[in-house]
Amino acid sequence: MDYSAFDLIPEPVFVVDKEHKVIFANKKAKEVYGRWEGTCYEISHGFLKPCYEYEGHPCPVKNMQDLGLEKSGVVHIHKTPEGERYFYVVASYDPKEDVYIEFHVDLFDLYESIKSYTQKPLSLFFEGPLVLFQWRKGKGWPVEFVSPNVERLLGYTMDYFTSGKISYAELVHPEDIERVAQEVQYHTENRSSSWTHQDYRLKRKDGKYIWVLDHTIPLLDSKGEIVGYYGYLMDITERHEKEELFHLLAETNPNAVLIYDFHNNKILYANANTAKLTGYRLEELLNMENPLELIHPEDRYRAIENINKRKQGYKKPISYYVRILRKDGRLRYVKLTSIVTSYKGKDVSFLTLNDLTKEIRRERKLRKLATIDTLTKIYNRYVLFSTLEHLIEYAERYGETFSVIIFDIDNFKLLNDTYGHLAGDRVLREIAKEVKKIIRRSDIFGRYGGEEFLIILPKTKDPYPVAEKIRKAVESIDFEKGIRVTISLGGTVYRKGDTVDSIINRADEALYLAKQSGKNQTVIL
Repeated sequence: MDYSAFDLIPEPVFVVDKEHKVIFANKKAKEVYGRWEGTCYEISHGFLKPCYEYEGHPCPVKNMQDLGLEKSGVVHIHKTPEGERYFYVVASYDPKEDVYIEFHVDLFDLYESIKSYTQKPLSLFFEGPLVLFQWRKGKGWPVEFVSPNVERLLGYTMDYFTSGKISYAELVHPEDIERVAQEVQYHTENRSSSWTHQDYRLKRKDGKYIWVLDHTIPLLDSKGEIVGYYGYLMDITERHEKEELFHLLAETNPNAVLIYDFHNNKILYANANTAKLTGYRLEELLNMENPLELIHPEDRYRAIENINKRKQGYKKPISYYVRILRKDGRLRYVKLTSIVTSYKGKDVSFLTLNDLTKEIRRERKLRKLATIDTLTKIYNRYVLFSTLEHLIEYAERYGETFSVIIFDIDNFKLLNDTYGHLAGDRVLREIAKEVKKIIRRSDIFGRYGGEEFLIILPKTKDPYPVAEKIRKAVESIDFEKGIRVTISLGGTVYRKGDTVDSIINRADEALYLAKQSGKNQTVIL
């Protein structure tokens, strides 16, 4: 599997197998530890054996294996080229690849803030970020001592705990208590010198729950037996709330939502609707080498322009329209909105893709209905008149000319009476198809009304050759049931001062003359 996406994470990350051998180390891990080949305990501790075999070095991977946890975290002192540093190591299991993924969170800033209280140790437990608990080993973990700053954390006073009015276990969220108890039992039975619980929730006096990071140390009697525990608790609710809020908003958002690293052209996060929109699985999106390939090649320049603006420091919201090229090759039309935000310590784009495909297709259908004749699938009167107005204005301004041809089917009423209206409709459609083959792409061809058609020929001074070519083509069509038809055509060229009405009237007069002269012929006025 390609783990290169972990290079975007600003904390050390190791991917290890069941034997603790490092399969992958991200850039930050190599930077922090200076090496990466070997096992995780060789790299971070310099140990020859797994760290859990050494006193005071619990292993999150072993915790998961022994307790069946999905995730586990411990606090370790690791060796780096800069010296020893505290890390909170959180591990999770990837069953698909049968590997463990370790995130090493540097606690240097926290450790330094705690050290600042060592000059006045009592203030650490009155004002500091950590709350100290001492629990007795027993049912419900009775509290024997707690630091005064517990009131700020949980709303209860020291005396409320030490008087036995409430046990610690009563505060643990019902969904977390079994897991926390298993962790305590496991580390007690294995004589662990200390451990860090997987994050869990505690109930405050006001009924609200907070998330805590709990590092526990067993308390031994003179015989070395565990009689209680010390615990150092830190409120990490804000971190959890931000993560939960983001995921809630992203996953319930009806649009596609992504976090995009515009510096490295990588997708860092995508919600389920992104997979639905693009047709790619989330894993495929996160491992995509070039996410810009999701955008139609003709629209890609828009994205590149805006990415370059982001790289140059532009942070205002940006919105634009692009076509998304799905995995199955189909197109989706989206409005892309980009907002700059901070994610894991770096500026990234928070993207929302609003799928407008249905609306655009509906709009195109309505536009088509408004401009296309439903029977013949050519332009209707509205387009013909609008085009004439435009060409007359253009001709007056720039001296350009154009021509107009009107034609209708000879004896069309007789055809309908003889073969029926369905046959007449088929004749109209076939003639429309034949004429479209003859005229230029720049010519405008539409149904003027009934069996009458109108052709506008831009930059054409003589419509006669075109009209005659059309007349002969229609005359040679062998319609079903042996039907043969002819057409009569009238044409004219724009004259200075013409209006839409005057030019159509002149072409119509030419058509009338063609009819009067025996039909199946062309007259130009």
